[in-house]
Amino acid sequence: MRLLITIAHYFKTETGPDWHHVVGSGRAPLAKIAALNAQIVALHRYFGPRRLARDARAGSIAGAEPNTLDIVIMTVRGANVLDQIGIDPSEYKVEYFDGPPLMLAFEAQRIMRERAGAYDFYGTMEDDLSVTDPAFFDKIGWFAAEFGPDKMLAPARYEISHTGTLAKMTIEPRLSGDTVKALRRAGLPAALTARWHGREQTFHLPNNPHSGCYFLTDAQLWHWMAQPSFYDRDASWVDPLVSAATYAPGRVFGMYRAGEPDPWFLEIEHFGTFYASMAAQPGQRFGEPPLLALAENAGQGGAAPGGTINTVTAEAHALRHELESLKRSRTRLARAFLASCWNKLSGQG
Repeated sequence: MRLLITIAHYFKTETGPDWHHVVGSGRAPLAKIAALNAQIVALHRYFGPRRLARDARAGSIAGAEPNTLDIVIMTVRGANVLDQIGIDPSEYKVEYFDGPPLMLAFEAQRIMRERAGAYDFYGTMEDDLSVTDPAFFDKIGWFAAEFGPDKMLAPARYEISHTGTLAKMTIEPRLSGDTVKALRRAGLPAALTARWHGREQTFHLPNNPHSGCYFLTDAQLWHWMAQPSFYDRDASWVDPLVSAATYAPGRVFGMYRAGEPDPWFLEIEHFGTFYASMAAQPGQRFGEPPLLALAENAGQGGAAPGGTINTVTAEAHALRHELESLKRSRTRLARAFLASCWNKLSGQG
């Protein structure tokens, strides 16, 4: 298997308000280091070229199919953590971008075009996603073969808690009808069905196909390059980051996501629990890895004891959202006030 993976990576502690507002860059350097390291390691875990035996004389494990895995990290000079991820620089290439940082992810299309024909699969990812399925690209290829090169399979993006309440949660905020309309074209079936290893699997046009990534077969890349919208860097949908990851391919491909019976048929992990923490119900806490919290506290990174910078920020964001919601609804505000009074009275009794 021959793979080309591009990763849009940007981190700068002192950064402009626009980028900080969109992706929170500059908030948690240790989390960014851990996320990028985990991403590259995961790609090598399942698709790397080296499958070695313990016996040094044996070299590679007998029967292991050699892979080609080329990783290109697209970044900005002086705004990355590449010297801190602990991975030999020979394991990836670096493409520096001199334009506005928010437009960085569009460069994946240029890199793919320059290398078209050399790989079986092409993909681009935000710098905090990890592939956790060894059959990931087999499924991408199977889907394209079953339904044609004009349809793309988007993974379900999820977060998983490592501390507190253990859970796996998808990240898929609902989009308005007008926003979704830009990705809907005449003739796209609402659902597709085929058999994967003897089991019937259904795929749907999702309300929100954004996963922070996309993956293509070689035939799909050639199909896309033949369209006038390829690499036009149209950033008009939601924001530039989302436009690059979803609107750009979504203008050409019908973007589907797995449904029944396995909505996790194709999935990708988003590092940490920033978004999951904002959705936690009373009594739940979706926490990040304990070593990350320990490292941030040891380095006086600002995380609260038992939490990380990201989870504390997420909890604060959720509280602000709840407060704003209460301000907009007198009924909810009155109910919250009465509940607070009742709790105090009950505590006094």
